[in-house]
Amino acid sequence: MLAAAALGTPAAADEEPRPGPCASSASSAGAVADGADGADGAGACGPTATAAPPPPLMNLRHVTLGAAGGRPGARVRVTAVGFTPGAAVTVEGRAGTARTADRVRATADRYGALGVELPVADRATTGVVAYEGPSWTAPRGAGPAPYAVSAPDPGALTMTQAGAAVTLGTVAYGGGGAAPGRIGTVTVKDTRVGGGGWKLTAKLTGFTGRDAADAPDAPGAVPSWTASCRGGCTPGAGGAAGPDGAVLATGGGGTATVDAALTLTLPAYTPPGAYRAVLTLTLVPS
Repeated sequence: MLAAAALGTPAAADEEPRPGPCASSASSAGAVADGADGADGAGACGPTATAAPPPPLMNLRHVTLGAAGGRPGARVRVTAVGFTPGAAVTVEGRAGTARTADRVRATADRYGALGVELPVADRATTGVVAYEGPSWTAPRGAGPAPYAVSAPDPGALTMTQAGAAVTLGTVAYGGGGAAPGRIGTVTVKDTRVGGGGWKLTAKLTGFTGRDAADAPDAPGAVPSWTASCRGGCTPGAGGAAGPDGAVLATGGGGTATVDAALTLTLPAYTPPGAYRAVLTLTLVPS
């Protein structure tokens, strides 16, 4: 008898099935019915692998200051490195996160560095930053480097004198005459902010004898001044000097030196002896 052969295309014994794009790599000996996805997930696509994003670039920008602080208007040296070569860089003052009025612009050299002087006049400035672009951002900026604006010096009005003693000349007994002398040179320094004037006055007490039993006073003695000065000052008018005071000089800002000749005129037959008086110089603002 002839055996009936089964119709169909026989699978080659040595051919392995080719997995699809989402097929399992393991082959099954049994047939899979159409539409059977497999409850256990056999043949299903697994999770898609994605590449990790590149790490952010490190900001190597840095700013240093030549001084930690100064008076209003002082210029501080600012050195910045790590910037894009040839980039326009803004260097400015900061008060916290707010900008101040202090600002300069420069161009980084081919190494990404720059050095500028920043005038710091805004008293609100507490730090200095540098950045590329229209405004400071963490990826493209450096700082702030701390900076303190000190209070302005109000200045002072001072006076010094080269020696406090005044020695007068000797007058021969009987004839009377003048006993000349000079006060020690007075130097006036006026560094006050905003300027202002000053006035130097002098008061002279009456002359009395050192030994009251021998010479109680110098009756009829007439002291007088002749003032002169150099620098920003004007000498006072010469004349009698006494307890009512006299103006030796007036002036303004800066440094001035004041001199004055003091002459004591004694009448004839003034009792002999050494006489003395107290000279008081007073510097007052005007």
